[in-house]
Amino acid sequence: MENRQADAVYRGNLSRLLEKVHAERGLDMAQYRPRYVERRLSSRLHALGLHTYRQYATYLDENPDEYAKLLDTLTINVTQFFRDPTVFELFRKDILPAIIKDKSARHQRMIRVWSAGCATGQEPYSLAMSFLDAMGSKADQFLLTILGTDLDRNALAAASRAEYDLALLDQIPAADQQRYLDVHGDHFSIKPRVRRHCKFEYLNLFEDRPIHVVDVIFCRNVFIYFNRAEQERVLGVFWSALARGGYLVLGRSERIGAPVSQQFELVSGRERIYRKPLNML
Repeated sequence: MENRQADAVYRGNLSRLLEKVHAERGLDMAQYRPRYVERRLSSRLHALGLHTYRQYATYLDENPDEYAKLLDTLTINVTQFFRDPTVFELFRKDILPAIIKDKSARHQRMIRVWSAGCATGQEPYSLAMSFLDAMGSKADQFLLTILGTDLDRNALAAASRAEYDLALLDQIPAADQQRYLDVHGDHFSIKPRVRRHCKFEYLNLFEDRPIHVVDVIFCRNVFIYFNRAEQERVLGVFWSALARGGYLVLGRSERIGAPVSQQFELVSGRERIYRKPLNML
């Protein structure tokens, strides 16, 4: 206990550093235990030869690229199927039925989904399985397209192959495993009936032509890598991309700033789900 207290005094005020990171990048660390954050930060200080949080704060000001390394360290940014199960539980239980009901009532067949920062494809395939399950016997009545975009071309190539190590199988609900996967020895693949709804493209959110008229955007644990001005710019892209009544899903440690948040309706604060109003002036 004494060593821990001495270490905390030696490094300085952790709260001030976390407030800085939140102000600069919008990362809310309230969900993490202080001791966990201290251990993660310690690895960055050690790597840079620094001793105090104040020194590290100065280093962040002088070297903005360090934010990416810090955020990787803090968030353990590992992509996986159905990441944060409670997000997908809410999405499948409440949001998907609402989307399908609204599309049916309007006699609209097209459903478009955008996974921004899709990495090696686990999120788009999780979304495809979720939609197919929700549509059930009505699946042929809709034209479902899920677009996964990323800056990493190697990751996009892996996503297109749709083959994954068997160790990842437990991330997928048992019912979805039976319906949507084929197991081959030490790996499994996504069945064609799921794959045909997914496509993958390189896209830079700041430079490339934006996507339009999508019903759902998942952009999770990507947003925190941008500064406030960049976040507002990307939110503008998402706002323009979303159809009226469309949903935006962010990472659980990400928040929309006050000016922009007033444009969206809050669906779930805990799960960071927002909606573009259906009825707009």
